[in-house]
Amino acid sequence: MNGRAGSQAHGALAHTPPPPTGSADGGNTTPSRRTAPTAWPEPATGAAPAAAPGRTATAHPAAHRAHTPGPGSGPAAAAPATPTSPARAAWPSAGTTAAVTTAFVAGGPPAATTRATASVYHAHIPPAVREAFLTSAKMRLVRAEPLYVDVASRTGLRWEILAACDWMQCKARHGRSPVYGERLGSLNEDGTCYRTRSAALQRCAYDLVELARSVYRLDIATGRELSVVDLAKVFAAFRWGGLLEQHNTSAMDFPYSVAGLTADHTHMRWPNIAEPNAPDKPGRRFGDPFGAVPVVLGLNYQALA
Repeated sequence: MNGRAGSQAHGALAHTPPPPTGSADGGNTTPSRRTAPTAWPEPATGAAPAAAPGRTATAHPAAHRAHTPGPGSGPAAAAPATPTSPARAAWPSAGTTAAVTTAFVAGGPPAATTRATASVYHAHIPPAVREAFLTSAKMRLVRAEPLYVDVASRTGLRWEILAACDWMQCKARHGRSPVYGERLGSLNEDGTCYRTRSAALQRCAYDLVELARSVYRLDIATGRELSVVDLAKVFAAFRWGGLLEQHNTSAMDFPYSVAGLTADHTHMRWPNIAEPNAPDKPGRRFGDPFGAVPVVLGLNYQALA
């Protein structure tokens, strides 16, 4: 499942893609399967380049991941990386934790931060899904944690979210970009070209932040824990932008986000919406054993219930 949806963004939040960062070095690009990237903010004259604005998507803040947007609105202190072990650690257990939540009020600025006691989500990952994650993804992602932490710290994004995005887009493979799943150095249809993994990951971090903000009004650049539902929304916006919202479909029905989360989230299909230009074919079976949220949980992220 490489790449995102396509080069043309869906909806009013679509943005013009950024200019190419260089010519292609050869290699075919993988058909894009996510919302178009968003445009990077222009740095102020005489000032250092602005960090990705608190947005949630790819290089250009698009309203849909079928064509994704760009970086967050400013650098935020990176949350301490959650200690992980290559060993098969147990999934988070239930409990309560004092959590600070920040949300956006529709039509207005971010709401005041409030402190409340929220319960920690207790994962119910099916054994077969857990085993698939442990044998295929966890070791590779844990080894790359320093890179994810460094890149994610520039937007305030949690590294586990960026790592899950990398896995879902290109299986975190060397020589591949998670923006569209293309080979590093390949010229994308939107004119962009990423020659290093860190540059491509930075674009994804920006898009994750920007799309979550523009589509679901979620501020994920604070480093705070999110609920499972909000995590699902983050990845739904990254992959399909605002299409689910337009078609009154829950992110909890989106396999890219929640496949393998529980026994009820196995053998899932892409939402069968009436959208001919959707990034992935509506109604088709989702091919991977797990989606992005199980990846995040498997990296010992303590999601909220």
